[in-house]
Amino acid sequence: MIELVIFDWNGTLLADAQISINAGNHLVETFGGTPLPRKEYVEEFYFPAIDFCSDRGCDIEAMQGSEFPLVFHDFYEPIAAKCRTRRGARETLNWLQQESIDSIILTNHIQEKVMTQLNRLKLTSYFATVLGNTNYDDVAVGMNKIEKMKSYLSTTKINPAKAIIIGDSPEDIQIGKALDMITVAIKDGYTSTRRLRECNPNEIIGSLREFRSVVEKYR
Repeated sequence: MIELVIFDWNGTLLADAQISINAGNHLVETFGGTPLPRKEYVEEFYFPAIDFCSDRGCDIEAMQGSEFPLVFHDFYEPIAAKCRTRRGARETLNWLQQESIDSIILTNHIQEKVMTQLNRLKLTSYFATVLGNTNYDDVAVGMNKIEKMKSYLSTTKINPAKAIIIGDSPEDIQIGKALDMITVAIKDGYTSTRRLRECNPNEIIGSLREFRSVVEKYR
């Protein structure tokens, strides 16, 4: 029986992959690096973002001596404020709620910003909680989602074997595997399909409209 679904936010529920790539390239260019076309970006991006930017030729000293994460977010937020969800998101969330399966969001993004978006999109009621970051430095570093997830599972006493995690990055799949969850990768997000396949998730889907059948398979 599936009791919990853990959704990544950016690129998984929110259709903001291209916006995030544009913001990432803006960050790279701001600090003197070479931007990448989407096909290459989704193959190469990794956390910490400052290391990725450094490898793209950015000035490491300039990045360390500035409000590095804000350069990304000042570009990203005004555009993302008008972004839609991925197709099938609302239908999927509504079905999970009807089936009494809890949904939460686990994200590297700023928690307050995600809550603002959920309110705008009228999706707040579908989620038990949002596990996100509270400051921009943590966003730039990334790689801290697993600790938030461990804490949530400990507090709620949910058996991770009865949970599904879905995301568009290797990090999401790695978290799920480390915690013995069912793992679902979704394509056309912030990471290439090739990289997702290399993580060997339980399932790979191309649309949230396919997710219901995955949940039913593992119920």
